[in-house]
Amino acid sequence: MQVVRALGSLSPRPRAVAIGTFDGVHVGHRAVIGEAVARARARGLTSAVLTFDRHPLAVLDAAHQPRLLTTAAEKERLIAALGPDELVVVPFDEELAELSPAAFCRRVLRDALDARIVVVGENFTFGAGGRGDAAELARCGEAYGFESVTVSLLTGNGRPISSTRIRRLLREGRLEEVRAILGRPPSASGRVVPGMCRGRTLGMPTANVDVEAGTVFPGRGVYAARACVAGRWFRAAVNVGHNPTFHDRGEETTHVTVEAHLLGFKGDIYDEDIRLDFLHKLRDERRFATVAALVAQMQADIDATAALEDPALDEVGLGRG
Repeated sequence: MQVVRALGSLSPRPRAVAIGTFDGVHVGHRAVIGEAVARARARGLTSAVLTFDRHPLAVLDAAHQPRLLTTAAEKERLIAALGPDELVVVPFDEELAELSPAAFCRRVLRDALDARIVVVGENFTFGAGGRGDAAELARCGEAYGFESVTVSLLTGNGRPISSTRIRRLLREGRLEEVRAILGRPPSASGRVVPGMCRGRTLGMPTANVDVEAGTVFPGRGVYAARACVAGRWFRAAVNVGHNPTFHDRGEETTHVTVEAHLLGFKGDIYDEDIRLDFLHKLRDERRFATVAALVAQMQADIDATAALEDPALDEVGLGRG
């Protein structure tokens, strides 16, 4: 897959284009991209995915921009796995935001992309003020020579699948529902940085993960996960929270830490990039009366992670068989 980061860098060729923010690249997004890829192959066109370098709300209403489900690199990796020929990442700026629906279709879809087929989700909006919708896209297609295809919203547990819904489920720690909607475990990526070294002092060293800013991860609690460091996979018991055992009850703490104990790992991974795929919630975060009680619970969490059977572990060679 070729990645293009400026419309002016595109080579002239007819395309089938999937358009969307595609945050999370969930099963609904994959249906839109898959439709574009399939139609491109059937018609002998180049398949392209058009997305943006940031969430549109970062420009339109920065105070309400959501935390992202995937980093830019993870989004690119997930889209590449779907098989499009091109990923076109357009800088979303005020100039783009001010284009009318017709101007967007003319300048971006017709002139820059030479789109012959444009595929969007049922809830797609575009153009200044979000005035354009799927019906407007179809009208523009008639004017500018492309076929408009609308993919119906997919549902999970009887409710429409959306990135907003996934964010809420993540905050609530409902990983099984999130996995069904995403079609994979939710993940968080970041760099291992020095922490308070309490885990090492307690005999259970943890990697303190500086999760990439602006991304969302599960709410406070302890999770069984799989972790990837330098191309190697490990089972991991992960705590998301603020270490209540080591803070006074009245202390106001807003900083959330992500600490991962990698089972079977030995060595130093400071300054290494790490990806955590959250598989199951083991328990809520809670305060322990003594450090000994905390250590006993940490060992129980590690044992539960070691005993876990999950297809996601089998996929990366961490199965128990």
